[in-house]
Amino acid sequence: MPRLPRLSLALMAPLCLILLYLSLVGAEFYYEKSLKQEQVAEAQLAQVRQQMFRLQHIVSEAMALQDTDRIAQEVSLAATDLELMVLVLVDPGSNIRYANHLVWQGSRASQVIDGYETARHQQTVAAKKPWVQVNSDRLSIQAYYPVNHSGVPRYSEINLIYLEYDLSGAYSRAISELQQRFLQIWGGGALLILMFLTVFHYVGVRPLRSLLRLARLKQAEPLAQTVPMASSEVAKLQQYMYQTELKLKRTLKQLRDSEQRWLFAVEGSQTGIWDWQISSGELFLSDRWKEMLGYGPTELKNEYSSWEGRLHPDDKARVLERLQSYLKGEADVYESRHRLKHRQGHYIWVLDRGMVVEWQEDGRPARVIGSQRDVSEDMRNQQAIAHQANHDSLTNLANRRAVMDALFEFQQAGPGSMLRLGALLLIDLDNFKLVNDALGHHHGDRLLIQAAARLSGFFSGNALVARLGGDEFAIMVLDLATDTEQAAHQAMQLGAELKQQIARSFQLSDQQINVTASVGVCLFDNHHPVEPAQLLKHADMAMYAAKDGGRNGCALYSDELEDKATENLWLQNELRHAIEREQLSLVFQPIFNHDGELVCCEALCRWHHPERGPISPAQFIPVAEDSGLIIGIGQWVLLEVCRTLKAMSEKGTPMPAVAVNISARHFNQIDFVERLLALLKAHQVSPAQIELELTEYALLSNLNAISERMQRLRSAGFSIAIDDFGTGYSSLSYLQSLPLSRLKLDAAFVGRIGTEAGNAIVRAIVDMAHSLMLKVVAEGVETEAQQAYLSSLECDFFQGYLLGKPMPASELVARRIAPSAQSASRRS
Repeated sequence: MPRLPRLSLALMAPLCLILLYLSLVGAEFYYEKSLKQEQVAEAQLAQVRQQMFRLQHIVSEAMALQDTDRIAQEVSLAATDLELMVLVLVDPGSNIRYANHLVWQGSRASQVIDGYETARHQQTVAAKKPWVQVNSDRLSIQAYYPVNHSGVPRYSEINLIYLEYDLSGAYSRAISELQQRFLQIWGGGALLILMFLTVFHYVGVRPLRSLLRLARLKQAEPLAQTVPMASSEVAKLQQYMYQTELKLKRTLKQLRDSEQRWLFAVEGSQTGIWDWQISSGELFLSDRWKEMLGYGPTELKNEYSSWEGRLHPDDKARVLERLQSYLKGEADVYESRHRLKHRQGHYIWVLDRGMVVEWQEDGRPARVIGSQRDVSEDMRNQQAIAHQANHDSLTNLANRRAVMDALFEFQQAGPGSMLRLGALLLIDLDNFKLVNDALGHHHGDRLLIQAAARLSGFFSGNALVARLGGDEFAIMVLDLATDTEQAAHQAMQLGAELKQQIARSFQLSDQQINVTASVGVCLFDNHHPVEPAQLLKHADMAMYAAKDGGRNGCALYSDELEDKATENLWLQNELRHAIEREQLSLVFQPIFNHDGELVCCEALCRWHHPERGPISPAQFIPVAEDSGLIIGIGQWVLLEVCRTLKAMSEKGTPMPAVAVNISARHFNQIDFVERLLALLKAHQVSPAQIELELTEYALLSNLNAISERMQRLRSAGFSIAIDDFGTGYSSLSYLQSLPLSRLKLDAAFVGRIGTEAGNAIVRAIVDMAHSLMLKVVAEGVETEAQQAYLSSLECDFFQGYLLGKPMPASELVARRIAPSAQSASRRS
């Protein structure tokens, strides 16, 4: 087999040295080139951020002042920078309003600008945070800056500034300077290398060549061959060296195989290895161990402090105590789960295990080896599970379980400790189901998230804010005044403030939604323990008491609420079967005009229970509203009205138009209009014979959907009135956009006629209604003085006990036929 030519050391050493030098200098050049580019990019990036921040402020200010010339001047001034590639002001539709190149104005940014991305535009505006990045492919800086238009209608279409700044010129200048500097370095280095090689030749190469000539005189051969004329010592030495070489090769192969298996097992398990020499403090750390913490193989010293100095301050004492306990023989194993500081500054969780493998002569541990594994993901999963168990997934507030645990923990102090008073406030959004039904659950969830943010932001500490489910929130407040009466006052005042927080408008997409809240308050202390579930029940009772008081209220728990809750439960259960057991009936209260003519009537529902007798609507209607039974009752009322109208018509004694109260829940049913029209058609009743009365609660949901539904009803021939006007939450501006025919003045205002404030309010409502071309029906007219005052205001219609009490349909028809009998009844 021919032998390959071998290079001379005199040639190989200089060649290696020159290659090494060129490699190092070249690597240094490319490293500094990259570093220089980063420095240039960072400098330009800071300049761009400063320029964009200034331009963003100027544009926002100019937009607020409607100064378009200033915007154009600023764009033109910025365009004088020759390295500015693109500067455009874009509207939400990606249309360019201003640009550094006039030819772009009016075009779509995505069509004329290569680097512009519509998706990035939308994300930046939605996040309201600027996005700036160096684009290495385009050698430029790209920036997206949202514009705060401050609600100026005329210029609100500009919502983004997009800029692209050229870096190629700055890169070229920096690299040119670097090249000149490295040419000087390479020249000086070449001269030094030449001098070194000259010295190396005389002190290294020439002595080795002399030694080689001496070795050639002995005619040495490879170890596997016999050396001619070799002495026995040389032959034996040659044989021993040959056998040793073979044995060494076999041992190295076995060692290499064993090392590969060990590395495969360790690397496959992603485990780091450490080896601690206790006496010297030397600590070997494997590459994988260092890699877990973000370090390279040579970037950490093999010292004990490299590990101890990276322990988390909160874990350090516990970990060291556990390690010393193991070294003293007090523990069978060393195992610890703790945090170590990563190179980037954050901490990672690791599982550390170790065992003693060597002992000193006195029996003390001398050497410990162990393994370390990154368990950060496991810890995050455990923390996430623990978080989910005690927090609401939608709002990230505490959940019912967390409230129960906090109440239980508070009361564990017992009577022996200092008296502490707390309050549990239960908040329920009024008519929240209307928002869900009208706008959908997605908008309902967004409203809940905003409400949760308001409640949690209201408290700085000493309170636990939780969502119990649905639209119910709970707030646990501690350390109120030690006097019960004063603590109750503080809690009720807090409930009133929370109502105000909820009463502010919520912005959902392009709509403003107003809702109110009912707050139930329950006091507790650590000297009289009460089961947490019972405290929640008490707060719930107080909340429902607030709802019964007309919603948007705040009530404090008392023992009387227990009896009321039992009564409401009985009413609800009995009311479920009232229709099928034919316990409900209708009566009709007449409504008169100025001339005393009966023009229409209002259908009123009555409940006669076989055991308790008549039950007031004031008792069972709120229960029906809260339980949802009002929808079935409302459908039954409409059916009975249609039956009555048809029956009276067939007898030849037609009834006047009938006003029917429709609950907000019933009216907001998607198929309400279709079902109503089908019902009238089946009973051959004209829509003109029905007037629908809606409370202002029905207007709390989507006004567009309500207006569309009302328009369909008016087109079909129905008359629509707002009942109990002035007691709800709707804006007076709604009246201009809704197809209404009447306003029913609430009896509470009529009852205050005779007082200065009451007269002023009634006069304002009547004048406002007439200005909107709406008729006014005064409810609850019980005295002649009230009727006289209302007549002086030209109120259109009157309803009340003074004129006629609720009565059966036959009596109402008879009164319509015999006006004289009606007059006699009114005098009586």
